Amino acid sequence: MLITSTKTRTWCSPDDLEEEQRNSFQPTIADNIAIHNYPLQTLIFAGDEKKALYHKAMIASIRREMVKISRFISISFVVFLTDEEGNILDLVCSSPDMQEDMNKAGLSHGVCLSKLYSGLNAVSLAMEMNCIGVVRGEEHSDSVFKNWNCVCAPLHLDGAVRGYVDISFNRGQQIEFAIPFVQQLAENVTDKWMGRNSDLQQYRLEANLQHYKLTAREKEVACLWLLERSALYISNALGISEGTIRNMVRSIYSKMNVNDRGQFTKKLSK
Repeated sequence: MLITSTKTRTWCSPDDLEEEQRNSFQPTIADNIAIHNYPLQTLIFAGDEKKALYHKAMIASIRREMVKISRFISISFVVFLTDEEGNILDLVCSSPDMQEDMNKAGLSHGVCLSKLYSGLNAVSLAMEMNCIGVVRGEEHSDSVFKNWNCVCAPLHLDGAVRGYVDISFNRGQQIEFAIPFVQQLAENVTDKWMGRNSDLQQYRLEANLQHYKLTAREKEVACLWLLERSALYISNALGISEGTIRNMVRSIYSKMNVNDRGQFTKKLSK
């Protein structure tokens, strides 16, 4: 069943796949999920600095959020955090017994849950449909998941999907409660925690300053101006005359097409 709101669709199940899509979920690389397994450090630091920042911020964010909400969940569960390609970055288990079950199943950091390697599961469904994916017990391709009900949501931030968060639990439990729970979990991870991550904030600021083609000195001035420092303060801090600072602020405003400090701050806070 597919539930929709008046504006956007909120979640999907395997029944919503077209026949061609469903056929594409057959694993073609490996029959065993654990074959495609990379070390966590390799995943986090692979590729460019931008991905590494988002990966580390997601891990820190999911851990903070789960510390707050785990005590409110009465059933056994495991939360998977994956990168944008479905590789597991982190697992949060509700108990040592659940952690042992994960170890026995070969589910650990670096295992890929994409459809290419693991067939149909909540993560691969969410990746395919770009919305919350709901997969029950026997609907899974891989036998590892046959006894679980799973719900997965994309993690959207800064105009792109940065990863996925999945909660899985025994298939004897009702799955309906988990849909709004995972939706809220995803929003908290991105909006409350990742949005406040200092490393990501600094990266965004530097990217914005680069976008407006500010000089190295203008970037220094802009960073202090953003902190609401006065021209006199910046002059003393950088060893430049106050008049030069004011001229540089005017140049920055011109490059950014803003007229005052409020507009300047708003543009650099996006």
